[in-house]
Amino acid sequence: MGTRTRGQLSLVEAERRRLQAADLFEQGMRQSKVAEVLGVSRQAVSLWHRAWREGGSDALLSTGPGGRSYLSAGQEAELEVPPDGLIA
Repeated sequence: MGTRTRGQLSLVEAERRRLQAADLFEQGMRQSKVAEVLGVSRQAVSLWHRAWREGGSDALLSTGPGGRSYLSAGQEAELEVPPDGLIA
């Protein structure tokens, strides 16, 4: 899991960058400067800053891969492939 693909950061690397942003927020660095220093968008830094302000550095820790599904459990079940791999 610690590898980069198509220019994307691994979960560990992305978390490290968010925690670095938290350190910079604690030092009083402006959000625009944090974005510049870390090479990310101002929008991303704004989201991180809000999370940090509301929950501290813990709010910037990784919650694992992927996001919450917009599908209900029933809808997800409809998408599952049967064990034999045959779709009726």
